[in-house]
Amino acid sequence: MLLKNIVYGAVVLLAFNACQKPDYGQRNDKKTLADIYATIEGKATDRLFNSTFANDTFFVNVDYHYPIDSDNEVNLKRMLLRASLPADAQIIPGLNGFIDLSEPRTLTVRSGTGEEQNYVVKALKRGSTALSKATITVGTDVVEGIITGKTVTFFVLPGIDVSKVKLEYVINKHSTGSIANGSTIDLGTGSKIFSVSAPGDAKSDYTFVVKEPVKKDRGLGISRRLFVKTAADLGFSANNETSLFVSGDYVVIVTRSNPSVFKVYNRFTGVFSHSITSPLPGGRLSFQGIGDGTESFAITSYTPANNAFIVYRYNNVNDKSPVKLLEWTNVKPATVPGDGSIGRKVAWAGSLTGKGVMTASLANSRFFYEWRMENGSFTSAQPVLKEYKDGETSLGFLAEYVPMSADEGTNYIASVNTELVYLSGSSYGRIATFPTVPNTVMNNSIAYIRFNNADIVAQLKLIEKNDNSQMFVYDITNRALIGTSISAPNYNDLRVYQSELFLGNANLNATGDICVGTSENGERLQVYMLSTFGYLVCHEFTTYAD
Repeated sequence: MLLKNIVYGAVVLLAFNACQKPDYGQRNDKKTLADIYATIEGKATDRLFNSTFANDTFFVNVDYHYPIDSDNEVNLKRMLLRASLPADAQIIPGLNGFIDLSEPRTLTVRSGTGEEQNYVVKALKRGSTALSKATITVGTDVVEGIITGKTVTFFVLPGIDVSKVKLEYVINKHSTGSIANGSTIDLGTGSKIFSVSAPGDAKSDYTFVVKEPVKKDRGLGISRRLFVKTAADLGFSANNETSLFVSGDYVVIVTRSNPSVFKVYNRFTGVFSHSITSPLPGGRLSFQGIGDGTESFAITSYTPANNAFIVYRYNNVNDKSPVKLLEWTNVKPATVPGDGSIGRKVAWAGSLTGKGVMTASLANSRFFYEWRMENGSFTSAQPVLKEYKDGETSLGFLAEYVPMSADEGTNYIASVNTELVYLSGSSYGRIATFPTVPNTVMNNSIAYIRFNNADIVAQLKLIEKNDNSQMFVYDITNRALIGTSISAPNYNDLRVYQSELFLGNANLNATGDICVGTSENGERLQVYMLSTFGYLVCHEFTTYAD
């Protein structure tokens, strides 16, 4: 009887299964190769050489030497290619090993349905023709040119003879200038062409021009790219570099390794100087440092609930004896959702040796803490809990609230995941919302500064995915402009600068940062953008009209 039951059960099961329609899945017919880039041995996860696309051909722009200022010539016969393929597609030949790009190569993308599309990959191996810096000596004065694209502008007061000026410049060591460095040149005729040649038949022509400086009464003038450093250039590792701040002539990058390390770079060249050892107790990480516009800065701890939030102040990047300003136990209030951790985003306004205010957002909530400082000391270890009244219940891990001054009741600029807002310092409600930029996946870090009689906000946005970073700069002196739509004819009065899109490596936690500094007695503004595992970018603005 038992055997009969078993056999009957099997027959019923087979009959039931026979009635189901087989589901083989929908095969994808897409065969478009959206992106391709190259790297080299030992840098398999780094996006070193990007490509451009035209007429079914990807032109991979390969540096003649890598790093670009080294003597290591790139071997095109041993390149590694990486590509973005549609789901269900395959690429032929595969990209698992080395590929010889000394000659154009054909790649075939085969869709899940068997359709094929051929692409050609061609490497353009060229040396650097970048002109990093150019100066002229007029009498005893050294005038640095403003490099904008291929035009170098020297601002010289009227009546000064520029027919015999000494030219000095900085280019790659493998490149050659058409005029000998240190030569005397004549700029009295209005303009002069200067060429930079490099290996791989690369050449760029720059035009030197002299203009009378016309200072703007308010706001940002002409600008230039000061430098771009890649993650590979700076030795970044996956998801470790989380924030940055300015200290004097340096920019300091915070790494959340264990222990945290603070990497110091010359902020005008991007050249590494030294590292600062973490002052925090063993096992404690730092995600954020803060500067006050001078050499002084502070290091803060990442702090889960029921742990001590710690802040150390340094006088400068060479200070070996930092002072502990704060140690406070972070007890999560019952009214606050989330895990209560703080320290991922910390903001500052004012002086770290005088009057100031510090904010720290609580993760996965719309709350933040605020501490006030007088005469270089916090007035209380216990912060004031504040709530962004109009925010979503949870604003993720990286909400940031930047006070616009150190005064009590000051308003804030708040970057809160899906929106960038102008926030009331009295009601803690939204006053105005900055326009939405298409394809923004996160409104990330922000910085605020008063520069040349204008209120300037810089922001890092993540576009399309966490790996892609873009710098935006807004002039909010006229607060009525804040809500201006990107399609409005006066949008550019609000958004005064927007960088190109920087495609980085995997940034799983969507971290990154932006900060500002000034030089030349406040005549120049530098904006620094850090995209985690991607880039360090510096863009400089002047007070001169174009």
